[in-house]
Amino acid sequence: MTNKKINLLLGTIIGVVFLIIWLNLIDWQEFKLYFENYNLWKIIPYVAFYVLAYFFRSLRWREILKPISKLSKIQCFGIFSTGMLINFIIPVRLGELAKSIILKMKKKIPISSSLPTIFLDKLMDIFPILLVIIAIPLISMKLNNTLYIIIGLIIFLFLLLLFFCYTAIYHKNKLYDFISLVMKIFPEKIRDLIDSFLKKFLLGINIIRDPEVKSLKLLIYTLLAVISESIYIYMIFRLFGSKLSFFQIMLGYTLMNLTYILPTPPAQIGSNQFMWVLIFSFGLGADRNLTSAAVIVSHILTSIIIFAMGYLSMLLLKLKFTDVLSLTRKKKTENIL
Repeated sequence: MTNKKINLLLGTIIGVVFLIIWLNLIDWQEFKLYFENYNLWKIIPYVAFYVLAYFFRSLRWREILKPISKLSKIQCFGIFSTGMLINFIIPVRLGELAKSIILKMKKKIPISSSLPTIFLDKLMDIFPILLVIIAIPLISMKLNNTLYIIIGLIIFLFLLLLFFCYTAIYHKNKLYDFISLVMKIFPEKIRDLIDSFLKKFLLGINIIRDPEVKSLKLLIYTLLAVISESIYIYMIFRLFGSKLSFFQIMLGYTLMNLTYILPTPPAQIGSNQFMWVLIFSFGLGADRNLTSAAVIVSHILTSIIIFAMGYLSMLLLKLKFTDVLSLTRKKKTENIL
């Protein structure tokens, strides 16, 4: 069984388990009551903030890409949206690789050159949680043990990634020697392929030091994305009568976004429902039935948005979903690397 099949199976199992747990956490009578007076049309205008959040993230990635390719804002948003759609449908993070595949197809950029930009772009999504954590004492918000554990794990992950980036940028030879040593356990053919890719990757990650990449812009785009997305989620909760503050919603959803690094089932069914209840109800004190109602509305709307953005983006870029997917699934092909 290949790694991708294992990840797919793992993601599906996780989704089923989470869905069963979630179904047993809610009171269906109370859950249905939340929809009796809910006016879905009131949330529609705020959908624009969700789209805007991903537009800001695409602008951030465009900034990181500048040293290797000058993309228009629309082009970059289109590639970014296509990757989102693939990630949403296939729970093995193929969307990240798909973005590099599309850049190779459209701009002749080697995958090993563009992949580091995607890695750096994803790393930027961890920064907001540090700012939120710093701000917690300033607004006297109490956290329970569930949230402390989640935040602790995220900080650990952040420090690990930060250390990797620092080592790759300032001590890439030592990092290369260490990884090469570990790679000796693999067959020579695989080792040579990884070695070639690793050299290009470590060279590519130094993009962050390029004068064309403005670090302040990256932070601003990240914060704008977080704020825009939080407005959308805050309004979904508020229209159900939630008393959570905007800052609490921003903290909760920032944590929620970071859970997407874990294996997820197709369309995130099960994992989304469980993680929302875990963070917003067990972590921040919102009623679990209210949170469950909010996640259902959010899940339906965001699914429609992601499919619409992805489909329109592929039309704009003149891409076929099957072509991108088949190319993305190819492994160990020298031509693609």
